[in-house]
Amino acid sequence: YAENGYILSSAISIKYLVKKAPGGYSQAKIQEICDKYVDSEKERNGETAAVMASGDAVQPTNIICIMNESLSDLAVDGDFTTNIDYLPFLHSLTENTVKGKLCMPVFGAMTSNSEFEFLIGDSMYLMPRGSVAYQFYVNPGVRSMVSTVRDQGYIPVAMHPYPAENWNRRICYNNMGFSDFMDISAYEGWDELRNYISDLSDFKVITEYIEQKANPDDKLFLFNVTMQNHGGYDWDGDGYFDKRIYLTGEEQDKYPTVDQYLSLVRYSDDAVQELISYFSKVDEPTAIVFFGDHQPNLPEDFYNTLLESQRGDLSDAELRQKKMVTPFFIWANYDIKEQTNMQISANYLSAYALNALGCSTSGFDQMRLALQQQIPVMNVNGYRLPDGTWYPQSEQPENDLLNDYHNAEYAQIFDAKNRSDEWYTP
Repeated sequence: YAENGYILSSAISIKYLVKKAPGGYSQAKIQEICDKYVDSEKERNGETAAVMASGDAVQPTNIICIMNESLSDLAVDGDFTTNIDYLPFLHSLTENTVKGKLCMPVFGAMTSNSEFEFLIGDSMYLMPRGSVAYQFYVNPGVRSMVSTVRDQGYIPVAMHPYPAENWNRRICYNNMGFSDFMDISAYEGWDELRNYISDLSDFKVITEYIEQKANPDDKLFLFNVTMQNHGGYDWDGDGYFDKRIYLTGEEQDKYPTVDQYLSLVRYSDDAVQELISYFSKVDEPTAIVFFGDHQPNLPEDFYNTLLESQRGDLSDAELRQKKMVTPFFIWANYDIKEQTNMQISANYLSAYALNALGCSTSGFDQMRLALQQQIPVMNVNGYRLPDGTWYPQSEQPENDLLNDYHNAEYAQIFDAKNRSDEWYTP
């Protein structure tokens, strides 16, 4: 807007505000999809309620979702060595944990699109390419993970140690129905790394908030977006620190920004360990859903070296896709079914987490869980089948369930008058 002016910028943006409806789209089609999955959702939630009533299951009192800025395990891109492990706690975490690789819609930036996929449950795969979801698609009354947990009695609170206007969050969070938004003003006096609130400080604000809740019986849903690991990663300037982690072997001293990034990641790992240790001792059933929003913007030569080491029979597109992966875990301080090496994409994660934690889900959640079985990973580049076959958008075969998802997403974003709230209600 500063460079092009309001009129030209607005004209350019129109292409993101209008999207052609998918083939066969109609109000009757949306109702047909809704009816199919609302019935399965009611059946599943009835079974969940029966188990809860019997005392054989636990539902969390506190659900903490943390989207960690730029956190990634770069080993997914290729082999390299370091002086010590940069994510020792995350690598070792297995008890009461579901963990694996999370396919993201972005690389190096555009955090809000990752946030959109997780909270709303729609995929940027089906959106106009290049669009910013928080600028165009989070309208008043939008249904999301926030409304799903709110309908179950949770008080939803957003937390982000940066100005509320960043990525239009103040408006988007209000449209989603968060009860409160704690921005940078709530973090005054807390410790920083590189002039950003550290993850350790950020997580201590989470624990204090839960400790100080007005009513001990309140159920809380906290959605936290961190800032510590935000780029860039140069070594000069106030607030910088000695590197704890550095590349060894042929890459030693070659990429100082990578050394700084890996050192930051180690601080995040320490902070996560302290957070888990704290809630391990808390009596209230508490669950943590944790994931990185995207991989960092590091030197292209570094990424190319890693990716080429894994080329084998992979296409250029499949190699680039490795840069769209971050780690995730779902942990609870009570017994949940454990799983490692899971692969899933961000648009499914909220539904999967609620289901894994014994919470009620919506018909929209149930549709996503069914689609996740057929297409476990999708993003703006295409999707992957359970057997590993990758299909770019230009070559995708017909899939009835994916078409249902496309129709539901179109109704959610572009045709709200034909959207049934029953479809999104647990």
